[in-house]
Amino acid sequence: MATSDTDQKAPPLWQFVTVADHYLPTASVGAISKNWFATWRKRLRSNDADSEFTNKMSNLETLPCERLERVAPAPDWRDAVVSLDGALEGWLTDERSDLPVVFLIGPPHGGCADILRRWAEQRQWRVLDPPAPEQILSGDPAWPGSPMADGRPWVLPCLERIYLRHATGLGQVRHFLQQVCRSALGRGIIGCDSWAWAFLRRIWPPGRRALALTLQSFDQERLTVYFQRLAGIPEQQLLLFRQSNNGAYVLPPPAGILDESVARSDFLRRLAAHSRGIPGVARAIWRASLRTRPAADMTGETGADDRNPPCQTIWIAPWDQIEKPALPGNAGRDQAFVLHALLLHGGLTAELLGCVVPLAPHHVVETLALLQDAGLVEQAAEVWRVTPIGYPAVRGFLEDNRYFSDDF
Repeated sequence: MATSDTDQKAPPLWQFVTVADHYLPTASVGAISKNWFATWRKRLRSNDADSEFTNKMSNLETLPCERLERVAPAPDWRDAVVSLDGALEGWLTDERSDLPVVFLIGPPHGGCADILRRWAEQRQWRVLDPPAPEQILSGDPAWPGSPMADGRPWVLPCLERIYLRHATGLGQVRHFLQQVCRSALGRGIIGCDSWAWAFLRRIWPPGRRALALTLQSFDQERLTVYFQRLAGIPEQQLLLFRQSNNGAYVLPPPAGILDESVARSDFLRRLAAHSRGIPGVARAIWRASLRTRPAADMTGETGADDRNPPCQTIWIAPWDQIEKPALPGNAGRDQAFVLHALLLHGGLTAELLGCVVPLAPHHVVETLALLQDAGLVEQAAEVWRVTPIGYPAVRGFLEDNRYFSDDF
């Protein structure tokens, strides 16, 4: 099977590292200067050609849902589970370790909780269900219960589910963490959202060490491989991904199709920086950028010559033409209260939101509706969460208003 140079040279897609080794993707000054100079030089040569190309692509449409699910489906996490298993190998084989528990920290929409659940299923480790809200508020000492007594290793995918930032909502998590530190619960792995981790590490028992891993951020190279694999490239070798305003390649074309006269887009570099390398956020924006020509205009696009199989082109909207949610112009303290609480808890019902923010219940509902209309929050199974495509705007808004945030 032929593979592209990008796939061969790319770093591991799913790489778990210590939290201290995590980095955020950035667009380097050198790369920005190089891209700017190349764009400036190209415009000097072919402004008329670019204008003609843009006009030709002006009637693009968003991808139909069925096709969107084929080109950018949800990941199945199998490779990520294998990578996590490799990262945990040393800890798993060292039964005398003085670190009975490992933490897996991940930002919102990073996939760590899903990966951890699938890892636990594969390893046949017990998965702990979180306590009910009333147990959290009462500090019920019965949780996690007698099943822990048999010594089987366990996984808690979402530590953020066992506390509420409320006067009576921290006893449960304090007691649990104390048991963990005393090795009273045996060997286990705790998953935790990065915002909850930023808050809960303040109540971590002093002087106690903890091994904390996280998924390395998805930079431009990783996003390239990620989107290629989601679309079935290079297995299918039928799709080209090109920027709609200039025809530049956004993903490397299949082997044998490359046209050296076509420029390379910096779209994925900008996407990596904007999404902070979070795969779920990047995928949401990627899906919003995908375009196709109307069916009546599609006449069978081909590769470099007649010897190549036909290729269909998926067009990518220019970065500044993608609709990305933003905070309403009148957003203020109330919106910040709600958004911060949702991130600290990895999502909450409207009822529980009313317990942790200083707003009347009807005002909570009104604020959620306003944020939903702006595309910043969504509801599933009665739980409200910040949307993946809206997360960058929400994070920036909270930072601008000096709310503490995570490190991811």
